[in-house]
Amino acid sequence: MKSVKICSLILAEIAALITFVPQFTASASAQSVTDKSCVADVIGEDIGSQVNIRSGAGTIFSVIGTVSVGNRVIVVNDDQDKSGVVSPFKRTDSQGDVWYLTTRLRQSPYKGWIRADFLKLNCPYP
Repeated sequence: MKSVKICSLILAEIAALITFVPQFTASASAQSVTDKSCVADVIGEDIGSQVNIRSGAGTIFSVIGTVSVGNRVIVVNDDQDKSGVVSPFKRTDSQGDVWYLTTRLRQSPYKGWIRADFLKLNCPYP
């Protein structure tokens, strides 16, 4: 009986982890996080409140995580041409809202989308 409970707990943990793995589009997975990437402060009315990170650019996409207001994220650079020009990777949803592809750590493969009005961009000069 204990082994069944342990297996159930392990499966529940695996399922929880899987829900936080973002769903990449082909174009988003080609983008990179470099020293030319922007950083952004997560902004909102209350320090510590949560902002959703989504699997795609729009509220129709699933929430894959959250980040607290007051924290900092890295905005992925749209550097397919390798020019070194700082150009944050963004998309506009069907409602006209702009979303940025973000990550928490430079080496992390996990990326998700945050709506622009929750971010204060700080980009380096090209």
